[in-house]
Order: sequence, then structure tokens, then C-alpha cells
Amino acid sequence: MKKRAAALLFLLLMLPSIALASTPYRTFTQSKLGDLVETQTAYEPVRSMLAFGDERLKTPSDMRLAPDGNLYICDTGNKRILVITTDGEFVKEIGDKKTLKSPKGVFVTDNLDVYVADENGRAVVVFDKDGKVINEYEKPTHPLFGETSPYKPNKVVVDKRGNLYVNSTGNTNGLVQLSPGEAGGEFLGYFGANTTIVSFLTRIRKAIFSDDQLTRTAGIVPTSINNMAIDDKGMIYAISTTGDFSSIRKLNVAGKNILEPNWWVTSPTAVTTSPTGNIFVTDSSGYIFEYTSEGKLLFIFGSYDDGQQRNGLFLSVTGIAVDESENVYVLDEKTNSIQVFKPTEFCSLVHRAFNLFMNGRYAESKEPWREILRMNSLFSYASIGYGEALYREGDFEGALAAFRNGGNYQGYSDAYWEIRSNWLHSYIGLAIIIVVCLVLLRVIIKLIDKKTGFLSPIRRAGKAAGRVPILRQLSYSFTILRNPADCMYGVLREKRASLWSAAVMMALYFVFSLLCKYSAGFLFKNVPDGYYNLLGDFTEVFGIYLLFSVCCYLVSTITEGEATAKSILIGVSYALLPVIIAMPIKLFLTNVLTYNESVFISLIDFASYGWSAVLILLTIKYLNDYTFKKTLWTIVLTAFTALIAVALLFVAYVLISQLCDFIASIYGEVVYRFVKA
Repeated sequence: MKKRAAALLFLLLMLPSIALASTPYRTFTQSKLGDLVETQTAYEPVRSMLAFGDERLKTPSDMRLAPDGNLYICDTGNKRILVITTDGEFVKEIGDKKTLKSPKGVFVTDNLDVYVADENGRAVVVFDKDGKVINEYEKPTHPLFGETSPYKPNKVVVDKRGNLYVNSTGNTNGLVQLSPGEAGGEFLGYFGANTTIVSFLTRIRKAIFSDDQLTRTAGIVPTSINNMAIDDKGMIYAISTTGDFSSIRKLNVAGKNILEPNWWVTSPTAVTTSPTGNIFVTDSSGYIFEYTSEGKLLFIFGSYDDGQQRNGLFLSVTGIAVDESENVYVLDEKTNSIQVFKPTEFCSLVHRAFNLFMNGRYAESKEPWREILRMNSLFSYASIGYGEALYREGDFEGALAAFRNGGNYQGYSDAYWEIRSNWLHSYIGLAIIIVVCLVLLRVIIKLIDKKTGFLSPIRRAGKAAGRVPILRQLSYSFTILRNPADCMYGVLREKRASLWSAAVMMALYFVFSLLCKYSAGFLFKNVPDGYYNLLGDFTEVFGIYLLFSVCCYLVSTITEGEATAKSILIGVSYALLPVIIAMPIKLFLTNVLTYNESVFISLIDFASYGWSAVLILLTIKYLNDYTFKKTLWTIVLTAFTALIAVALLFVAYVLISQLCDFIASIYGEVVYRFVKA
């Protein structure tokens, strides 16, 4: 999944910016298949703020929207905190070159105390609302902090109790947690450190390297936190450049991550939350990601500025904020500007529907969801929300269709459970009566046939059909289920099977595998609706079958085996009989079971494929008259031979492709010169 997501994100980054004149970027959302699809513009750039009266920014590194409705900007180059209105009007400045050396982070409390993370000053400086220094939090002296641990604050947030969470440049132990206090507070411990995934190579390093060498070895030390934010509930959002899709963490009071979705962000630079709880994250690529409070991707908008210098494009985002009206303010360090985005009607409708739904007002959310689907039927979250609203109203049929359209498997399973339960309550009595009647009818028919023999023509026809060679050979295949040794002896010595019967068996396997793949129930279907790749399926089934059979025969010839190529082809096809029998049963169950009963599907797969694997092993053993040990060795050699054959086929394919391209280029050059002449 991660590889596919990375590839899709790469394609997204490479897409040209083809959009309306006011939006030089595309807006994406996540489809029910988990990939990105284009949707209506969610946010429109409305203005770019470069000057605030006579004041300008210089390499700003952080920004917060304060409770007073003003933006507090960490103006690093000018060594101050610049306070402006959301309309770009200058309000005041806090701090100067005497009190701040290199401000990198800012946070504003409810009483408008301003906390500034001064990296080169190696302290968190606290100002009151009038700009007076009232406290400083310098390097903790507690032994648990560590004498050699760096303390260069670059970001800071404060919770409702007044506790500070300080991010220090170069400190990989996590956030430095400090208690409030006039003397600089007390060190409470490290909070929310990134974990290190110990790979096999890392384990080897730890076994042979010294402690000093380990500290200098890449991959041993966890990555440090880049930026953070805190919401009204005290949840801290920490972002890190981890190189994977776990780069954003939502930390509870214990420092544990409570969300682990696929974030789509690998190099986040800034994070914030909206008043409604949505999560906004910026990436070094210039994209802005909006998620719900549960980590579901809503929108991706914005892009990197490749020289167009248009609103909505960025060079290096270092701060982001969202106000009560859902306007988004984005701080760009390299352009020394703040860009403002306003939500479109479509975006506001999505937010309204989500808010109603999250607050338990399902009936009220139904109409907004329906309107969103009218505007964009591919917006999967609208289908899911609409389905949830219908489910809670008792409209399980409608919820089932909505959940399927939105790709919500759990919701679909719950709705189907209710529908099936209602059906069983309504028709279970009739079903029992029908079954009893069928049993009685069978008994009556047997009694009448015993006295009159009226079924004799049918039995004679059955015996006549049994004398048809291909049918006799197919019926013989069932011998492998009860006595594989006798079956393979009949195949090899008595010629009781033919390549035609093997072809029929493989055709049955192929047809049933297609039905299980494309006609399985929604909950157990592994391919999207309407997606078919019959040529690929044919190549996979018969390619593997022929490759294994041919390679097994080649190995058998050099290991003194008695099997012929024909007998191996027949034996392998007959060994697939358990799977062929199980597939129709599995197909039926996938259309009547829910997630709660998925264990039955897994059990059928395990039993049938396991049984066929054992039969293939016994087939090779009895056809070649091998010992069990030699049979295992033959299978290993067969697998190795198959790998070599695949590699050779791939090389041949590449060479032939290059030859065709070469011939085509020569032909094109000749035609070009001929026309030019």
C-alpha cells in the first residue's frame, strides 16, 4: 500500500498545474480505492500579504492565530514577534534584538501571554500581552535531562495547565516537558519521542559495534520532531521527516500516538488544527493536506512555485493557521509572505456535513451529504456519511448501496447483517418447510422407483455417459482424493487420463477462479467493480501451471525420475481438484456472509489450497517413485529452475523490445529523410 501511495504522490507532484485562472493548482481527495482523485476546488487563494503597513517579514519561521483573532508571526530575521490582523494590518511587535537572538517558534495562551522559542538564546522567553518579559525557561538542570542533551528551543506549545512542550534542535529524546513556574519551571521528562524501527541490519550493528559507534550509525537514533501544534483538548500533533507515511502523530497526555492512518505526507513542515478539529499539514513539496480529526484525508491543494509567482503556490512553508471562518493562512519563509485561502461552497458544505455527523445529528447531515454527492459522486466520504445517516434511520437497503459506493466495508457488513437478519426472521419458517418437503419428495421418489423402476432410463443414460472417454477420465480424477498412489499409477502406467482431461480440469480451475475474483461478494472482492484483466488472469494461471510442470519434468529427467511430461501435466491438474471443488462453495459463501463470518472463507482457502499442495507433492513423489526427501529436493530445484526461466524470459523480452524500438527508430529516420528529400 505504501509503495502505491508513494507512486501516486509522485505522479501528483509531476502533474502540470492546469486549473482555473484563480487556482493554479488542482484539488485532490481520496477515493474509495485509497488512491487520489481530482475533485472540486476546496480552497481559493484570495490574497497574498507582503507588507503590513511599513513592516515587512524577514525569513519568518512560525505563526499562530491567537485567541484575540490576530496572527502572531515569528519574524526570525528581524528578531521579533510581529502581530497583525487577519486582514494584514500592523498591530504591534513583541521583542527586539536585545531580548531575542533567533526566535524560531511562537505560542499564545488564552490570556495572551506570548511564549517564544529562542534557538540561539537557548531559552523560551515569555512576554505578557504588553510585550514585557515575565519569565524565561532555560536549559533544565535536572539529571534526567542529560548534561550533553542539547537545549536549543525551536518550537513551543503550552497546555491548559500551563505546562510547556519544547522542541529542541538536535534532541532526539522527544519534546522537553516543563512545568509552569516563575523560576523557569521544572523538568517533567521527555514527551512523545519518535521510535526507531530496528531492522535486521540494525540488530547486526548492535551486536558488533560499540556504544560510541552506534551513536554515529544511521538508523539507530530516532528522528527528531520538526514542528507541532496543540488543540483545545490538549492533544499534541507532532510532525517529523520520517521518510514514510507515519510522519504525523496525534499524542495524548501520555505521549502515545492515537492515530495511525496513511497520512500521504513524508516531509511535513507545519501543522495546525481548525476550530472544528480538522488537521491541516503542509509539506515541503508545497502541498497543503486537510484531514478530519480521525485522520481521514479530505483535500490536498496548493503546489510548489516553479517560477509562476502566483497565489496558491509556495516555496517554503513554515507556518499555517485556520480561523473561525475556515480561512487558511499560510506563511512562506522564502517569499516573506502570508497567503490567504477561503473555502469554496463545496468545501463549506463538506465541513458542515462532517460537523453535523460528528455531533450525532445524523438526520440533519443527510441532506448535506446528498448535496455533496450531487456535486461530486466520487467523493467517497459523502457516500459513507450518507450511508451512516441512512443506517441510523433504519434504511438498511439504502445504507448498503451508499456504503458500497463509498467503499466502506465495515458499514456494508453491518447493513448487510441487518438485512440478512430481517430476511431470516421473515422467511426462516418457509425455508424449513421447503427443505422438509424436498427431503420427503426424495424419499417418495426412491420408494416409487424401487417398485416401478421409472428412473431406469436415467440410470442407463448415466452409465452410457460414463463410457464417454473424456467423462470417464474426469471421473477418474476423484481417485486422487482417496488414493493418490493408485491415481498416479493409473495416469502413468494404465493411461487412464489424457491431456484433454487435464485441459478440462485447468479450464474449470480458470473459470472458477475468475468467478471467485470478479463475482465474489463485495466484502470479499479484491478487485474494483468493473475492472477486468482476463488476459492477465489467463497468463497467470496457465503460465504458472505450464512453467511448474515443464521445470518439474526437466528436473525429474536429471534426478532419475520416471515421470513423463504428459503425466506431470495431468497429475498437477488433477491435484488442483480440492480447490476446484471448494471454489463454488467459497463463491456462494462470499455472497451471503459478513465480516464476522470471514473465518469460514479463510478456512476454506487454507484447507483447499493446503490439500492441493500436499497432492502436488504426492503426485511428484509417486510419478517419479521418489522418497519423501528426494521429492522435497526436487520441488526446491523446480522452484529454482522456474526462477531462472522467468529471468531469462524477462531478459529476452527486454532485448526484443529494444530491438523493436531500434528498428522503429531506423524506419522513422529513413521515412523522414525520404520525405525531406
